[in-house]
Amino acid sequence: MKENTNQNLSSYCDYNETFTVYDQIRQPYGLENLLQIFKENKTPLKEQKILEGGFGTGAYINHFTGLVSEIYGVEGSKQGLEQALRKMGDKDNVHLQFGNILQLSFPENNFDAYMVNQVLHHLDTTPTFPNLTTFLEEGKRVLKPGGVLTINTSTQKQLHPDTGVYWNYKYIPEAAFELRSRYVPIDELCARLTKLQFIEIKVIIPSGKIFNERYYNDPSIALEPVFQNGDSVYSFLTTEEYENGNTMIGASIEDGTVLTEMKRAAKCIADIGESVIVSARKPII
Repeated sequence: MKENTNQNLSSYCDYNETFTVYDQIRQPYGLENLLQIFKENKTPLKEQKILEGGFGTGAYINHFTGLVSEIYGVEGSKQGLEQALRKMGDKDNVHLQFGNILQLSFPENNFDAYMVNQVLHHLDTTPTFPNLTTFLEEGKRVLKPGGVLTINTSTQKQLHPDTGVYWNYKYIPEAAFELRSRYVPIDELCARLTKLQFIEIKVIIPSGKIFNERYYNDPSIALEPVFQNGDSVYSFLTTEEYENGNTMIGASIEDGTVLTEMKRAAKCIADIGESVIVSARKPII
């Protein structure tokens, strides 16, 4: 369980704390899918200028630095920015800054591609998702005509604590349902993209895994503070819910029932994936 001290731009999670352990439990995924989407731009990949909003510790940016001309990033956590800067070293085509993806500092028609990866659920606290529209408007503004926006997010089905893809959510259902409410339904996201006149809107299931391999094989990981600090769902738990969740996981490990839940989640992942990538293109006028 964590307390949000509002030292960063997430609506509910103190990512200055989370990012200290983030790379130990999370990994970039869907990289090949994103690469293929970028390659579909008219500008050759090696000549493209790409932006990532909410880049965290820089895992995605680090992957693409040698593949594109220039890559920019905006991050709302100073801890994440510091870690990413260390990760990038002296790469001269990387430009990272602290900032707010709802108020980008870049000029219009500036980027060939703009990606956000598991970020949108940090923007809003109400089911009308007002900040989502602001984000999409800013994305459209800074993209070049024909440029592509990619949004890595999760579906309501993937996030359900009883029938979804994250096995540990079964033991912390209150937090899982609260987190789920922060994710805009995919149909609504696509409707807003359409309303803003984006074109070629597509939804795909990316390859790869969100967590490091141990999450899928060793249930004891969900009892460890490093894992809990690296997954923002735990931010929603009260002390009582946190303790009850740990107790239930411990008991299910002891009696073996957790393995049944992990197998169910693994089958669900095979069927519907752990997330989706929504892509949309700014029209050429």
